[in-house]
This record gives sequence, C-alpha cells and structure tokens, in this order.
Amino acid sequence: MTSKYNKKFIILSVIIGAFLVTVLATMSFTVAATNLGNIVSDCENNITIDNDIPKFVKKPNKYAISPQWSKTKGFETKKNKIKTKDGNKKYTFKTEYFLPTSGKLIGKKGNFNEYWYNCQSIVIEGKYMYILTSHGYNVKKGFIVRYDMKMLNKFNLNKGKNLANLRKIGAALRDEKNLTKNQKLISKAIKIGPVFNTGHGQSLAYNPKTKSLWMWQDDNWTSPTLKLMRINMKTLKPFHIYKFKVSYDNKKINRVRNLAFDKKGDFYFHQIITPSREDRIFKGKIVNDRIEVKFLATIKNRPGWYAQSLAINRVSNSLFLAFDGVFYSIPLAKLNKYTLNNTDFEYTVLDTKRETQGLSFDRYGNTYLLLIRGSEVLKSV
Repeated sequence: MTSKYNKKFIILSVIIGAFLVTVLATMSFTVAATNLGNIVSDCENNITIDNDIPKFVKKPNKYAISPQWSKTKGFETKKNKIKTKDGNKKYTFKTEYFLPTSGKLIGKKGNFNEYWYNCQSIVIEGKYMYILTSHGYNVKKGFIVRYDMKMLNKFNLNKGKNLANLRKIGAALRDEKNLTKNQKLISKAIKIGPVFNTGHGQSLAYNPKTKSLWMWQDDNWTSPTLKLMRINMKTLKPFHIYKFKVSYDNKKINRVRNLAFDKKGDFYFHQIITPSREDRIFKGKIVNDRIEVKFLATIKNRPGWYAQSLAINRVSNSLFLAFDGVFYSIPLAKLNKYTLNNTDFEYTVLDTKRETQGLSFDRYGNTYLLLIRGSEVLKSV
C-alpha cells in the first residue's frame, strides 16, 4: 500500500595476543558530543503494513544451547546446521567459527577474568569480523573484538578439529597458561578494543560512506535522548557522540536498540512498540553535522518476540530485521518510496531455539548469523 511522501524532515591498540588488551581497556576516555536539542517531529503520515506472516515465534521458556556443548565441554569440532522450517525464503546456515567464550583482559592491576559468551552484535566488512561483547555480566559496558577472517581461515579455524582452537586459546589465557607457538600466531588475527559505555550493545553497524563503525549508546533505554556513537575502526573506541531527540505523534521516542546503514550512508532504526506487535521504522541522515530523521513505516504483526538485529544486505539492497529464530526482509527502495505491500516481505523461521544475537552480510551478499550458548557465527550456504 502507498502513502504520500511528507518532504519535511525531523531536524534533530597494537595487535596483541588473543584476548590480551592494552591498558586502554581500563582507562577512561572522553568523546565529543553534539547536542541537537529537543526538536519535535511534524510527520503525520503513517504507513501501516498488515503483513501475512508465518505463525508468531514465541519467546522460549529456556533458550537452547549448542548440541555438542556439554559433550565437548565447549570445545566443539562438529559444525552446527540450522535450516528454514517455515516462511517463503529458504536458508541453510553452517558454523563458520566457534567464538571464544572466555579470556582475560590484561591492563591495570586488579583485572579479573572476563567471560566472552555474551556477544551482542556482528559486523562483517572486508576481511574483518567485528563482534560487540558485553563486559562480563554488565549490560551497559562492552568492547569490540576484531577478527581477521583471512588469517583465521589460513589456520583452518573454520574446518574440522581446528574449529575448537579459538576457544582453547581463550581457555588457556583464562587459566593463565602459556600459549603454544601456533596459538601465538593465531592470536595475531585478533584485536580487542577498550571497554566503553555501550548500553545493551546490539546495534553495532558499518557505514560504507564514512568507512566507520557506529552504534547506539542505549545505556538508558527509557530516556528520550538518543545517543549515536561513531567508532574509530583502528582503535575500536568511540570518538564522537550525536545526541538528539525525536518525537512522533507528539511523543518523544525511546526503546531504540538496532541500527543499519545503506550504501549512501543513511541510517535506519526502529522503535519497538509494546505491548502490541509493531515496529516503527525511521530513517536518518547526517547533514553538516546535524541529524535529520523521517518516519518510514509501521510494521504490524512482527513475527518474533525480541527484535535482536537490524541489517542491510547491500547486494540485494534489502533491510533485514531479526528476532530470536526468525527474520524478515523488505526491499529498501520500496520502503523509501512508501510503496511496500504484503508480497514484498520475505520471512524465514529457523529450526532453532537458541538466542539470535546478530545478522550481517559480506560484500558478496552472504548472510552471517550470530548465536550464543555457546557463541558462534554461522554462514549461509
């Protein structure tokens, strides 16, 4: 269905050993902030899409764990396979990497072991894979781990018995054991950024225009102040924060957690509407260091419980919204032209009850899926 376009806008280090971090990991630092004030939306158009979707995927009473986790004590060497069980778009995912679930941060005196299982988001860009991980049990702080996939694959860490090697390195450092010669070489493929105030952390995204990482600092989910951080690709820490407020229907929006960028550098986010099963999708752009935002659509009857990830496949030019065990995609061009209809939606319900933490795409359009319990990245085949 269509709607008239409202043209008015809403103005608004050193690569180190695996799991070893420089002193920056424990040092505090400041970032520049742009406060764009309280500017109220005049957007009145509301595009509601009552889509025909598969049966709603309910929140599991208890999330499942990787099938071989207990048997192998976490050192898994058998790839998991997850397939589509319902929907109009079929996928098959296989394990690409079993990510470390433990490690140790080295910095100032008094640091403790950190557990790395609570991965929140993933970005694939070029040869690098970026994983945002919560700082232990703290859901307001986190850090980014950058993996050189070309180097990981050189050591066959995506094949056979070598699949367990990343977790073995993490366990060795946790237990303060010396790394083997081979483990030291592998560790050069991993860089860990400093701990910073991330909020929940599920919004890490890559902006192809600025060639930098971005994410929300959603450390206060109920606050009407939205904080968008730009992150340095080398230091893996934020250096600028845009602060702004957005109002829709005379109410300031909050509950913003997910983020994605298109080819032009425009960003997309959605507001979770509770208790109804709706998501409002917004589009933003940075113009002369100012934020401009417009409302795009309300998606009714979302297919899953928790909205875990927003991502854009730049090959197909499609926007994906992922929930636990299910995701849908829509063509960006139609979303921006307000011409979406029910037949434009592609749905995939997966045969898993594990928690879906992130979705990303490489330059060829391959899909990467981030799951936890235990942490791993699966790739579409």
